[in-house]
Amino acid sequence: NLPGEAVTSLGSTLAVKLLSQTRVDDSRYGIYSHKLGDLWLVGGASNTGGAVLRHFFTDVELENYSTQIDPAQESLLDYYPLLKNGDRFPINDPNLPPRLEPRPTDSVEFLHGLLEGIARIEARGYQLLQEFGATPLTKVYTAGGGAKNFVWSAIRKRYLKVPVVRPIHTAAAYGTALLAMRGVTD
Repeated sequence: NLPGEAVTSLGSTLAVKLLSQTRVDDSRYGIYSHKLGDLWLVGGASNTGGAVLRHFFTDVELENYSTQIDPAQESLLDYYPLLKNGDRFPINDPNLPPRLEPRPTDSVEFLHGLLEGIARIEARGYQLLQEFGATPLTKVYTAGGGAKNFVWSAIRKRYLKVPVVRPIHTAAAYGTALLAMRGVTD
């Protein structure tokens, strides 16, 4: 992998890691770095993510409603999807309140707003890493359960403005196993 490439894990929470030539650490924003060969994995983790989606929808509903969303159309809802107060990254504030209102009666519209809210948090996270000196973002690979949602990937691509790629193996453990096999350590 090359500097500028990144991985977003869309599991119960949202985690971003950007391969950078520069180390970036700033606890005020929940940013940390891990050594990876001659490079750095710069990232952060937000409390938003799949747990918020699963709080409101079943897997079947998520799949069904997602197919009814036009990912090119911007949602008019301005959400910061959290289940309870507090986030770590890109806003490190233990008292940050969730923003889930107004809630439309149309479940498809509500899901669209949630997916866009999470995509905006992801994009702001990568923007923040770059503002602090990380290598500019060129491509984002997606891991975790959210990688299966092609509509969400298209929404994320609109915000990230770089290719969003679903690797053959989307489990985070697969990448960890590859690194261990190659003998890459901190």
